[in-house]
Amino acid sequence: MRAWSLLLLVGLLALGSQLPAASARKKGEKFGGCPPDDGPCPLSVPDHCMDDSQCPSRMKCCYKACFRQCVPMVSVKRGNCPEDRLRCLSPIQHLCNKDSDCRGSSRCCLGACGRDCRNPVQG
Repeated sequence: MRAWSLLLLVGLLALGSQLPAASARKKGEKFGGCPPDDGPCPLSVPDHCMDDSQCPSRMKCCYKACFRQCVPMVSVKRGNCPEDRLRCLSPIQHLCNKDSDCRGSSRCCLGACGRDCRNPVQG
């Protein structure tokens, strides 16, 4: 009996480690992501929402022009954008606007000189 319980526990732990990262969402957080926030920051604008539950369906509470508001959500691929520690010396140029603009598993990531398609990192 004890061996069976141990085997069941190991199986459940292995299954749990295969769950996608999205299962770690906060309560009330909707699937999907926020569009890029390239707008200028107004001096003092209050947030229009605090979390996704305050937005209609297919909308997400995101930063847009430096304050939170309900905006149409965009699809997001797995993985995180790699950190870019470079400093850009040329004008900002965006080569993509959202993950779906990139091929395969590449993500549209903000780098030093603008957004471009990059291989995601795990974590």
